[in-house]
Formats: sequence, structure tokens, C-alpha cells
Amino acid sequence: MPESIIYEDTPFAQYLAEIGSEEEVVKQPEPKGFESEEHATEKHKTAFREKLLSTSYETITYLKETLSTALPLREENQFEERFKYILCTSHLLNEAPSIHFYDSRRPIVTDITEAGQYFGGLTRRNFEILLSTFVTLVSVFLAWVLQADSKDSTGRLVRLPIALITPIIASFWLYRHMRRKAMKTLHDSALHLVQVLVYNCQTFDLKVNKALIMIQEIELVSRGYRLSMPLSPITRIEQSSKTRRCIALRDTLHAILREAFMGYRRAIMTIQPEISQASLNIMYNMYNIPSSVKEDDWNMDDVEDPTSLENLRLCFQKMHSKRRECLCHLLALDVMTSGRDSDRRDYEQHWAAVNEHINELGSITGHYLDTVIASSTNEPLDALPPPNQDILSRLTHFAPDKRLRAYLHKLASIEQYVRGIQAKVYLCNEDARKYYETEGFVDPKESELLMNQYNSLAQDFSFMAQEWQEGKQALTKLIQEPEDPDTPAVNRRSLEVDMSNQEQESTENDENSSERTLIDWQQIDEPLDVPEQYFEAIAEPEAKQTLTREERIAIQKAKKAEEVRAYFAVGAEGRGIFIASS
Repeated sequence: MPESIIYEDTPFAQYLAEIGSEEEVVKQPEPKGFESEEHATEKHKTAFREKLLSTSYETITYLKETLSTALPLREENQFEERFKYILCTSHLLNEAPSIHFYDSRRPIVTDITEAGQYFGGLTRRNFEILLSTFVTLVSVFLAWVLQADSKDSTGRLVRLPIALITPIIASFWLYRHMRRKAMKTLHDSALHLVQVLVYNCQTFDLKVNKALIMIQEIELVSRGYRLSMPLSPITRIEQSSKTRRCIALRDTLHAILREAFMGYRRAIMTIQPEISQASLNIMYNMYNIPSSVKEDDWNMDDVEDPTSLENLRLCFQKMHSKRRECLCHLLALDVMTSGRDSDRRDYEQHWAAVNEHINELGSITGHYLDTVIASSTNEPLDALPPPNQDILSRLTHFAPDKRLRAYLHKLASIEQYVRGIQAKVYLCNEDARKYYETEGFVDPKESELLMNQYNSLAQDFSFMAQEWQEGKQALTKLIQEPEDPDTPAVNRRSLEVDMSNQEQESTENDENSSERTLIDWQQIDEPLDVPEQYFEAIAEPEAKQTLTREERIAIQKAKKAEEVRAYFAVGAEGRGIFIASS
């Protein structure tokens, strides 16, 4: 049986008391929201104590931040995030060279000669020695002056501490300002140097890729292939033939890629003292770089054909992998942790060393870039457009008009002929120099080969002229107004004016257009060369004409009548056969 509870100070409890019942009554609980005076006082004291502790903590934090010579945590975090952002968004950490995503903008020129220096170009150690000596001399001088001028001992005891503390405080604020300024200049120089490094690496990749594409195009043209996009595979062609073109350029690329690999390996070994191993392991796991199996050896000269195009691409990938590993070391610096690092005594010393390593890395990358450019002085590398200059493909994707697509297709065809002509010109130049420099004369067979090579240019010129003529027709159709009567512009024009007014207006427009200023194409600064593109034609089904209800009924009636006539014709023929047989 459930137990009943009776609260005191209730009518039922009073009734039980009047009849003399011995039922036990329970003290009624206090209602919610009601607090005793002692409890309210205790709660108020607790809130005041928490507020006092919070205020004290904020005051101590502010004083520590004011009296600290380190950079504010917010500024330090902003610099580290910017440093990492430049490296991570450069696409140099991808597993393969992503040259189509490069945005190689030349960094702004910045003066970094005074990075990390104090007042007057002094180092930190020299500035501290000079400042402490100056403060000591000023304090002694003020103490001597005050001691000589003061006649009573009370004034001497008051002025002497002030004379000693004032220069110390002033020197501390000066030292604090100079140290923070020196660290900011180190940060600015680090950002500039890493931007230069990224720019040199991206430009180097673009130049090497241009050279590889040029070698492939020349090899294809020399074997009678026509250039298209994508280019025909060259691996099997090179394996089946031992003849090579661009021998000097192949050797130069192979030597530069090997030297670059060795340079990045030396940079990794040099920067090891500035690296946090825990952060480096995180970077290796993030970018899928195996730390156990390190490919420190080149091992690319032991193949049968080291200067083949396939092996050159493998060398390019191997160099890129070693560079990825080097850039991961820059993301795992010991002075760039999750906590506050600028309060360390050796913070400036470490960043000065890191800046020196980054500067050296950017310098050797720039040296490799200059070597590629110097080796390609006599090669038509500059005529090849950059891979990210994808003008035709962008216009093609956003060109719903068939006339515009036809015009862009003709432009792409002309561009392919131009690239083929460039490759043939290079072949004519190389063969002529080779024959005359090595033999001193030309055999009849060789002269016939040279003449055939040169005559093949005329065929390309004729084909390109034909494509140009068809492109001109496509452009004429593109700039002309549509003649479809269903076009809204034509309907609107037909409602406004009649045919006679249209002819008069067209005559006036022709006269006005002849007076317009023509564009001087020789003064255009923008590059007109566009990359080679591959266009695929997709046949679009024509829209079916919809029939009215009456037309559909008439068609069905005609079909049924045809079926009836066919049925009776078959029946009559069958009856005739039956009669004849009987």
C-alpha cells in the first residue's frame, strides 16, 4: 500500500490535530525560486569572487603583454598562416606537376637588406651592449648631479631612485620597440623570399614543360605526323627508332633536372637543424610522402636511353618529388609551432637562418631557370603559348552559337598549322646546320631531303590559307545579323520599319562604317598566340515539328484507308488463286 505524506500547516494536518490523530506530518518544502538570505549572500560572494579573479587575470595578462618584448600572438599567427598559405596554394605540393593551375605572378620587389636589424643597422647583440652601456652612463651621471645639488638627505633619497628608474624604463621601451620591429622585418622578408621561391619553381616547371612539348612536336613532325591535340604518343615511336631530334636540348634538360634534384637534396640536409621532427612527420602523412623510403639517389642514368622523352618526364617527376619533400620541411619549422614562439630568446636567430636557407633555395632555382632559358635561346620555346593560356577552350565551353563554334574551330585549325610550321622550320634549320657543319657539303640525297622539307612548308601554307578563307567566311556569318524570321530582333525590326527604310538605313550604316577608325593590329600588346586545342563535334538532333490535332487525325485516317485497301487487295488475290486451283 503506498505511503501517504501529510505536510504541516495544511487544513488536513489541522484536522488531524483536532481529532487527536497521531499521524506523522512532514515539514513543507520551500517553493522553487525562493532562496534564503544566507544562500543569496553566499551566491553573491561567489559571483563577486569569480568576477574579481577574471578581472585580475585580464589585468595580469595585459601587463604581461605590455611588458613583453615578444610579438602579439595574433600577429604571429597571422604571419604563420600567410607563410603556410603561400606554399600550400602554390600547387607545388601536388603529387604531379600541375602546371595548368600555376598562377606565376612576379612578386613585388621588396628591400630585405635591413631584415632583423636594430637601430642604425646593428645586430641584436651589439644593440643590447650599446644600450646597456648608455643606460649605465646616464644613470651614473644623473645620480652624481642629483647628489651634488641636493643639500638634505631626504630629497636625495627621493630623487636618486627616480633618476635610476627613469632611464631604465625608457631604455626598456626602446628595446621592446626595436625588437618587435626587427621581428616584423624578418617576417616580411620571409614572405617575400618564399614568394620568390614559388615564382621561380613555377616558372621553371613551365619552361621545362614547354621544352618537352616542343621536343615531342618536332619528333612527330619529323616522322610525318600531323599535330593535333592531344598529341600523339611518342613512347612507342622512340622505342622503334633510334634517331633523335633536339639532342642538345635533351642533354641540357637531363643535366638541369639532375642538378636540381641534387640541389634540393642538399637544401634538405642543410635545413635539418631548424626542423621539428614531429611536425615533419605530420606533413609527410598529410602529403603522402613516405619517410621510411627516401629516394636520395638519382638512379636515372642507368637506363638504356637516358635522354628519351619518357625518361625526361620521369626525371621531371623525380625532381618534383624531391622538391615536395623540401617544401614540407619549410612547413615543419621549429619556430612555427602552435604556441607562442616569439618570446624565445633565439627566435630571431632561427628566422634569420631560415630566411638564408629560403633565399639560397630560391637562388639555385632561379639559376636552373636561367640555365633553361639560356639553353633555349636558339630554340623556338618562346613561340609556344603558356599552358594556362587556354583561350579557345574557355570560349568553346561558353559558346552556344553554332556560328561561333565554327569560327573558333577554324582558329584552332590555323593555330595547329602554325605550330606544325614552327616544328618544320626547326627541322630545316637543324638538318642544314648538321650537314654543313659536319660534312662541309651536301650529298644529292641529302639535298633532296632538304628541298622536300622546305617544299612541305608550301603545302602547309596552302592548307593554312584555305583554313583562313573558311575562317573568314565563318566570321562573316558570325558578324552578320540572323536571317531567321522567328528571331525576336528581326520581328521587332519588321514591325517598326518597312523594307524601303531598312535598305536606306543599311546604306547609311555602310557609309558610316567606312569612316570608322581601323584597328592597328601591329600595336597590340596582348599575345595573340593561343594553345593548341582539340575540338570534338557533337551532332545535335533537330527539333521535331509538332502537328496539330486535325493533322494527326488526317494522318491516322489515311493510314487506316491504306490498310483497308491492302487487306482487300490481298483477299481478292487469294480468292483468284483458290478459283484457279479448283
